[in-house]
Amino acid sequence: MVFDSILQKKIAWPDLNVGKEYNKMMRKSIVIVLILILQTTLYGQNSLYKGVVTDAQYKTPVPYAIVYVEHTQIGAVANNIGEFTFTVPYSLKNSRLASVGEGYRLTYLSPQSPGQAPLHIALQPQETEQDLISPPGGVSEKQGKIVSLLNKAARFVINDWIPLGDPETNKFDFGRIQTFPTYNSIEGVRLRAGVASNSRLSPHFFVKGYLAYGFRDQQFKYRGEAIWSFDKKAYHDEEFPKNNLRLVYEKDLYSPGEMHPRALNDLLLVTYRRSLNEATYRNFAEINYEREYKNGLAHTVWLRRARMITEGELRFEELEGDMILHEHALNTSEMGLQLRYSVREAYVQQKRKRRPIEMTSPVFFLSHTIGQYDYFGEEKPFHRSELSAQKRFLLGEAGRIDAVGEVMKIWNAVPFPLLVYPNQRQRHHIENNAFFLNRALELMADEQYTLRTTFVGDDLLLSKIPLLDRLGIKELLSLRASYGRLSDKNDPEQSSHLYTFPAASQRYGSTPYLEGTIGITNVLGLLRVEYVHRFTYRDLPDALLGKIRVDVTL
Repeated sequence: MVFDSILQKKIAWPDLNVGKEYNKMMRKSIVIVLILILQTTLYGQNSLYKGVVTDAQYKTPVPYAIVYVEHTQIGAVANNIGEFTFTVPYSLKNSRLASVGEGYRLTYLSPQSPGQAPLHIALQPQETEQDLISPPGGVSEKQGKIVSLLNKAARFVINDWIPLGDPETNKFDFGRIQTFPTYNSIEGVRLRAGVASNSRLSPHFFVKGYLAYGFRDQQFKYRGEAIWSFDKKAYHDEEFPKNNLRLVYEKDLYSPGEMHPRALNDLLLVTYRRSLNEATYRNFAEINYEREYKNGLAHTVWLRRARMITEGELRFEELEGDMILHEHALNTSEMGLQLRYSVREAYVQQKRKRRPIEMTSPVFFLSHTIGQYDYFGEEKPFHRSELSAQKRFLLGEAGRIDAVGEVMKIWNAVPFPLLVYPNQRQRHHIENNAFFLNRALELMADEQYTLRTTFVGDDLLLSKIPLLDRLGIKELLSLRASYGRLSDKNDPEQSSHLYTFPAASQRYGSTPYLEGTIGITNVLGLLRVEYVHRFTYRDLPDALLGKIRVDVTL
């Protein structure tokens, strides 16, 4: 052996014992080196398999799909955007790969030679899209004509978008179906229609917008967006994870007390229910950048210039002695940052739908806005901070509870359209639970705390009734609370140079505002019907004490 001949060479040592010890040490070292070389050689015999698992129909990632070598336990679980990586011993190089995901058929892939391009595994859905969106525990296969018709109508509304042209080649979609017909006290019947491009036009550049018309106010409203996605998209710009630069211009009706300043104008069925005849027309231009990461972190930065014009009975007025100063519009400029973190975030993405998989992970929002507003020709600064936490709790087979807590604060003196209100919340996928009985501008505050809880039954009382169980109808209970404070600097009665409050507006007292509901939900997978009851502030003028509410569950 080469290594033995080297050690057998005669070497002159002052001490023979030292030479023997050295020879032993060298032999041990060479054995270790040989073992390391052998391990490296064996490792080199492994093949690295990596790639992505996608939906064969929509070309979108399949989160948490399993990829493995057939008849072995060698494999990996894909991450939340369908990516996987694992090594396969060289001895199994001719074995097939298998892959499966929840709701997808078991798929096999021919052996791949080492060094080939990343694998692309396309899984076929087990069911059709219509089956996938049917209500859980939906109607039986043999449906009556009326039930079948209602089911088709519900699926039509849930799909929300219609291809303009051949569904296999169209470059634009028409929608949203859910917001096409609405009603409110200012616009009366409102019709809205929009279009949005898809990746067949460009996988990076997208355009979308809508045009709306109110038959009572006889005014057009509109919104237009141009989006550049730094990541290539399978179909639309909202696919997870987003990495989008967006330009927006909007002119539409806006209620400061019924919408979050950054919420999309997508209220369904009956819009501005509690604004009555007090709202604004708002037009704004904005540029924003939104980025979502695989680890659940997301951030949005924005710059916006907005103008609110009074409508209906709403007035921007200041009392100065015996004089009333009127201002037609309120102009604001702002920049802001929002951080969002979800402990585990993954979505099933089918065309323009983005349905969350992990519903029980807590979600946190933190945002801060720096801005200024024009007040009778004078520019004044303001700061707005918000913190929100949302969580779904599973109660075994009985059902679930959704809980959302929020804190909002305005740090400066601002006119009342810039204050905080109970329905100015950050929406996310676990919550659809607006305050209902309080007027939009009823409770004024510059520091506010809200808590919303909703219980939805599963294997409870209604599930014991065969017909209701087949229709998927579930029990619904909820409780909503808000409490706030109004500092003297934002009270027109204590501080000058502020707009006077609307006549029906009130300050919080020593108790929180409370309302609760009881009803049913998941009617046709689309609607909920409930009775809403006000527990506190029942003695306020024109207070709505209780009412039946019909709303959508989307």
